[in-house]
Amino acid sequence: MGMGAGVNWRLVVVLVLMAGWMVGSVPLIRAADGPTMRTVESQLLAKAALLYDPQARRVIFARNPDEPFMPASTIKLMTALLVWERTRLEGMITVTAADTKVVPSHVPLLAGETVRVRDMVAVLMIGSANDAAMALARHVAGSAEAFGPMATERARQLGCTNSRFVNPHGLTVQGQYTTANDMLKIFQKVLTIPELKEMARTPRLQLVTRQGIKNVQNHNRLLGQYEGMGPAKTGWTIASRHTYAASATRDGRELQLIILNSPNKWTDARLLFDYGFANLPPVRGRLSEAKPELARAPARTTEPVTDGPPPGVPVAVPVEDVEVMPMTVARATPTTGAEPTIRPTRYRVQRGDTVYRISRRFGVSMDDLVRANELTDPDRLMPGTELVIP
Repeated sequence: MGMGAGVNWRLVVVLVLMAGWMVGSVPLIRAADGPTMRTVESQLLAKAALLYDPQARRVIFARNPDEPFMPASTIKLMTALLVWERTRLEGMITVTAADTKVVPSHVPLLAGETVRVRDMVAVLMIGSANDAAMALARHVAGSAEAFGPMATERARQLGCTNSRFVNPHGLTVQGQYTTANDMLKIFQKVLTIPELKEMARTPRLQLVTRQGIKNVQNHNRLLGQYEGMGPAKTGWTIASRHTYAASATRDGRELQLIILNSPNKWTDARLLFDYGFANLPPVRGRLSEAKPELARAPARTTEPVTDGPPPGVPVAVPVEDVEVMPMTVARATPTTGAEPTIRPTRYRVQRGDTVYRISRRFGVSMDDLVRANELTDPDRLMPGTELVIP
């Protein structure tokens, strides 16, 4: 009897085909679908970050969520919230000279002109205008100085016990700080207000002022570039570095992200959102049964600070609050050559260059590069411009 005797080969072929179909019908989770936790922990640049799944009510990733850092322009989320709660965006504001005496970003506004509250909040959220922040703070608090205590108290009502706000725009000032946990609560409150949520995801707008039509561009470089990117608020100063509050949604699942003190929020945001969407926790039962948990770095309770900054929060003079936005978000690769790099004293800007990229290329800090060249708009380096390399 041969080896094939007694074997129903037709049945074998059918079974093999069925097995192949069954294996092919099972969705496979591949490592290539997204970065791993190890990758995130090793490549994340930010000193503090929080990635949250509001549907499952779970923290997917956290790094130093209760460490205090300066908020930069993400504080404008609180400014917009207070204005909405007190005005419902109705009314007009007459600009004063004091409102205009801030460094860019600004509209700019002119003293004496009258602007709708709704328009002022729109340029605050989309263009991160500091002069609009000053005018709005005065409108709802009576003065810019009175805004800080009002904002701090409202934050505490939202459960933010480790935040203290001093001004409405986020320019560096002594004693102003927040945490990733606190900023997430403020951001979530803003997202419940349809008008503010829509402003935070609007790519651009035109504002008519006494100087004519102003084209205001959203500072969120991931808007329209990253799949599912939604409302967000950016921030940057030399002292605070990059800050970011953002929401992204894919296939009906939203993720909310807070980044504080990062040299490059765009790289960090992509990394964390990619990780989050590749590792969404399942939603079981009613949402009320889901419990928030920290994936990493359990929350550390700290006593509220009432006067001055907490330990570790740097203090600096106010600087221009302009986003340092790389044209691309590819991670820079450190130089590994054995021969030392000879750093030139001057460099001519090439197309696609950014402050971040140039600072990494020549091994200098962005802070020193901005100061040495007195850059008024680090976001938009003009090709051909000659820079001093400090």
